[in-house]
Amino acid sequence: MIRTLHLPPMITAALAAVLLASVTPSDAVLDLTPAFQAGAAAQAKTAFDAGRHAEAAAKLAHVATPEARLLRAMALAEAGRAAEALAPLEGLEARLPDAADRISLLRGRALEAAGRGREALVALAAVPDASLVAGEARLARARLARRFGDRAQALEALAPLVSVPAPRDPAASDAGATALLLSGRVHAEGEGADPAAARRAFAACWADHPIAPEAGECLAALRALPAPLGGEPGVEEQVRRAEALLEAGLADAAVDLLRKAVPDLAAAAPGEELACRARAALGRAHRKARSYADAMEALRPVVEGCDDPAVRVKALFLLAGATSNTGDKDGAIALYRRLARDYPRNALADDALFSAADLLLRAGRDAEAREALAGIVRDHAGGDYWDEARFRLAWLARRAGDLDGAIAQLLAIEEGERDLDPYEHARAAYWRARILAGRGDGGARAAEAIWTDLATRFPADYYGLLARARLAGGAGGEEGAARALPAAAHASTAAALAPPRWRPGPLAADPHFRAGVLLLRMGLTRDAATELTSVDPERLTDPDAPDAALMVADLLDRAGDHRNAHQLLRTRARVALRRAPAAENLRAWHIAYPPAFRGDVQRWAPPAGVPVDLLQALMREESALDPHAVSPVGAIGLTQLMLPTAREVARQLKIRRPSRADLMNGALNIRIGARYLGQLLRRFDGRVALAVAAYNAGGGAVSRWLEARGDLELDEFVEEIPFEETRGYVKRVLRSYAAYRLLYGGGGPAGGLFRLAGR
Repeated sequence: MIRTLHLPPMITAALAAVLLASVTPSDAVLDLTPAFQAGAAAQAKTAFDAGRHAEAAAKLAHVATPEARLLRAMALAEAGRAAEALAPLEGLEARLPDAADRISLLRGRALEAAGRGREALVALAAVPDASLVAGEARLARARLARRFGDRAQALEALAPLVSVPAPRDPAASDAGATALLLSGRVHAEGEGADPAAARRAFAACWADHPIAPEAGECLAALRALPAPLGGEPGVEEQVRRAEALLEAGLADAAVDLLRKAVPDLAAAAPGEELACRARAALGRAHRKARSYADAMEALRPVVEGCDDPAVRVKALFLLAGATSNTGDKDGAIALYRRLARDYPRNALADDALFSAADLLLRAGRDAEAREALAGIVRDHAGGDYWDEARFRLAWLARRAGDLDGAIAQLLAIEEGERDLDPYEHARAAYWRARILAGRGDGGARAAEAIWTDLATRFPADYYGLLARARLAGGAGGEEGAARALPAAAHASTAAALAPPRWRPGPLAADPHFRAGVLLLRMGLTRDAATELTSVDPERLTDPDAPDAALMVADLLDRAGDHRNAHQLLRTRARVALRRAPAAENLRAWHIAYPPAFRGDVQRWAPPAGVPVDLLQALMREESALDPHAVSPVGAIGLTQLMLPTAREVARQLKIRRPSRADLMNGALNIRIGARYLGQLLRRFDGRVALAVAAYNAGGGAVSRWLEARGDLELDEFVEEIPFEETRGYVKRVLRSYAAYRLLYGGGGPAGGLFRLAGR
């Protein structure tokens, strides 16, 4: 089924001119115009978006454009009059070749509704496997073939689908689960039935697709099979289901399942692969559920007795983390060191060394921490923690008064591959300037030059913000920091929304790109986004199309898929965000920092006492603006709420107790998240950095850090946050907060951004 989402008026107004033909020459300019702009066509699209499909079909009866004919066929199908869709679909593939696959799918369903099932099978088979609707077409074929008793054709249609993994988005349809259920039923019935194959299909459906609606049906079908194949799933299937539940963020459900499976496996074959997998999964589940002692009990036998080194090293890392969380820091340090010693070439070796160094620092064992950090610098160049280790060595040298040693470490970071990681470069440069500022012999002038460079090149970066504050006279000089903002960064939203004059170049040959453009013109934005995210990645790095990634990100953003738009920008067009948001580069910044769900944010943030742009920034960093996001520990939705927290805040708001599914409703999630963030802001007297840290790590942890380090300035306090995750999270949210203020909120940073402990 083709889904729709009404294109917002602001974006519709920005779309202009004429869609290029599917053979667009590379030097032509890609222009977009809505297919339904005025008159009956516009009225029909409005009715279609509102679910008034019969009305939409009637209004389109005398509109002859190919797009109108396709929309009319869709409306008729949605209105339960699929057979009538055959007329507007007649010959439409030739008129809309970029939608030929979707037209064939519609025609197949229309023929089936008209009682012409054999012809429907032919139409459905015409949908190519490269199409994004190929799965729907194959499922429809399989159902028809089953109705005709054609077992071979049904199974042939289902064959590519039964191995499709469960989708990451829990709200998405699960074609693999549907195919397995249907395949099991085909195998289980009629002459030539194959109960063993039916059992495999039903069991795979239940085990590998645990949150699909079909999982319950598959379990019932499995139990209904004749003996000896019928009955409960086996232990191996229970372990697979538990592993899939973990991937879906349902740790408690995984624990319940594994508690039944692990004892039997441990007794029968404690060191066998399946028993090791089960224990490792149980350990992961307990750790995600924060039952650390239980996690340790499950993981120790894996570390000591399992043969698979890949399973053992992951279990060892998890065991060390769980041990640390029980308060046994020495035990955790020993386990991390053991991992780095026994598996020096494993990708987790530098992670383990850094984790050990972090614990050693918290214990005041600085010399041992320096040794671990030096090991990362020496033995793991290019690893995830190389720059971080160097920075921590510089920080320790600065703390010990070895300023020359600190500067040497910072310069080593700055002189590295700065274009690959501007964050690391900016951090090192900022702190080198902080050291220089306290020295004579021109140190203050050198520091000012460094900060000016950072503030100019990275106006919305965390360290660019701090540099502006320093230039303005100190970490509390907020108004001066705003004045230090480069004038080029103050640009209008209208300019950013003006449609760029893109040249498709090699992208014009990509069928998903062409289909995405057509569907965007028709206002079928969800399907447009799906097509655009399927563009061949190699075309996005083609040297003949330097703007390809930015162009696709722009179209995704206009289609409302903000998550994939700015993810594409981050991974494929990061250079655009290394320049200040001005002139032609401004559009990239608006894609990277989209005002998604702005109406709901503006409605619920002020009553909660939260700055609008702060809530927008928190949502961006928490969920990438995906209302269906679920974290590994089960946090849900735009503001990543844990269910117990959400229910407590809902009680305070005197609204209905939300379910997991309720929290995927954007408006409700924003309302509850705003209230919770507002409570934290009030608890910490409006100090944004502390409230943001508490949102991630909890208010109790932040209060303890304040007691120990509350006399520090903001920049030092954040670098001293004991939790690496929270340390990075605070910087990201503050950076995004500044960017949203810069782009949508009037330019300057908001109250409390630089304030800490009464400053």
